[in-house]
Amino acid sequence: MSVKKYIIIALLAVVTAGVGGCNKDDNSLPVNNAPIPRILAFVPENAGPGDPLTIKGMNFSPDPEKNIIKFNQTVVVAESVSDTAILVIVPDLAVKSAGVTVRSNGKISNKKNLSLVRIKKFRDDFDRADIDLVDQSVVPNPIGDDWEIVAGKFALEDNRLATHVGGLESYMLYRAPEVDMKAGNDNYFKLGGDIMVSGGGSFGGIIFNAQEDNKRFYLLRTAGSLVQMLKTGANGLGDWAAVMMSENFAGLSDDKKYHVEIISSAVGKFTIKITDPDSNGTIMDRSFTDSDPYVGGVPGLYYFGLANPTNIYFDNFSLELQ
Repeated sequence: MSVKKYIIIALLAVVTAGVGGCNKDDNSLPVNNAPIPRILAFVPENAGPGDPLTIKGMNFSPDPEKNIIKFNQTVVVAESVSDTAILVIVPDLAVKSAGVTVRSNGKISNKKNLSLVRIKKFRDDFDRADIDLVDQSVVPNPIGDDWEIVAGKFALEDNRLATHVGGLESYMLYRAPEVDMKAGNDNYFKLGGDIMVSGGGSFGGIIFNAQEDNKRFYLLRTAGSLVQMLKTGANGLGDWAAVMMSENFAGLSDDKKYHVEIISSAVGKFTIKITDPDSNGTIMDRSFTDSDPYVGGVPGLYYFGLANPTNIYFDNFSLELQ
């Protein structure tokens, strides 16, 4: 090989090495080793425009300027930040839900949907002074401003709603402002309460979707191990438009407290769950469908004291509406 060719090959090697070195230096970028942020929960679970909202999570930047919070495509300024929580004010958006993300230190989190429709919550734990048995003739109702005694007598004892009257089929309704038990079209309700019924065949129960006439409603009631799901007609109690269930369940007995939860997110469809509050064990979990449903209305509490005297107690009444 000639000297000229050696020189050319040597020059090409030098040039190639130089180009390779330049490319390596030019393409080297700083590595972002920051952990990926993650949204775990919202407190509260849903909120309306103008409400404070805490975004619970992990790997957020404690530097406010290194967090970009978005509700859909709307950027929201943080009120306060830490590595596990960011406080913001919910923006006014013309939507019912928004996907929330957080970009921290250049890394973007998962997207978690937030409902922008406020949940209305109503509760009565009956934790107030004892009241002797009263009926609808006592005005105002000393049991509670929002309670309407339709029939029978009720008392407050040991921070519980109680009755001891035998031979009566009676009930009261919770007619608080804004209570309207709608379901479907982004509406739902969740009703709950504790019930304990003494023996002698007495019934205790919970009412829902009670209409303005105080006669048409759904009634879940128990006596011993028996559970009945009933629908009243235009004439009220005893006028059973439908017997949707009548069965015995292991785990239910006289003088035993149990918890009822009724949930509906679609018109004419609801799920009823009965649990043992001591063990959290499920006693009954059933879904029901009514082709001609009662819509809206209010909840209530029911008893039928077949024994005389009887002991029926209600506690921890709760209602959630959206």
